This record gives sequence, structure tokens and C-alpha cells, in this order.
Amino acid sequence: MLSCKDISQLVSESLDHRISWWKRLNLWMHLSMCRLCSRFRKDIVHLHHESHLLSQLADLDDLEPNIKLSAESRERIIQKLNSSQ
Repeated sequence: MLSCKDISQLVSESLDHRISWWKRLNLWMHLSMCRLCSRFRKDIVHLHHESHLLSQLADLDDLEPNIKLSAESRERIIQKLNSSQ
């Protein structure tokens, strides 16, 4: 059985690229038994998703100057992101 430290590294690795079926199996087995690691995985997946959304918003600034969100729209998006945590 893998340690919680090993599992945290596997969770992180699985966000970067597809892990082998053996690693996925070990990950699944550990997560099914360890409440803390399951919570860690849920939190890190959420952070990964939110950071991806924020990076997409930042990329909007690199587009044409005519394509911008209004200050009100940006504020609504930020409030929605903060409220979903």
C-alpha cells in the first residue's frame, strides 16, 4: 500500500498527465480507504480547475484591445469563483 505522501504526489502527477493503470488502481484503492487523501484530491482538483479558469481570463487581456470584459463582468466572475469555494 502506498503512503499518503506517495498518494499526494500521484494525485498531482495525474493532473499533469495520464498515469498508468497500475498507479490509477493504487490511487483508487487508497482514496477509497483514506478520507484525508480523498479530501486532498478533491481540493487539489478544484484548485487546478479554478486556476485554469483564471488563466483563461488572463489570456483575454492578450487578445485584441477591443475584446475586453467590463469591470462589472470581471467582478461578477470573481465573486462567483470565490463563492464556489
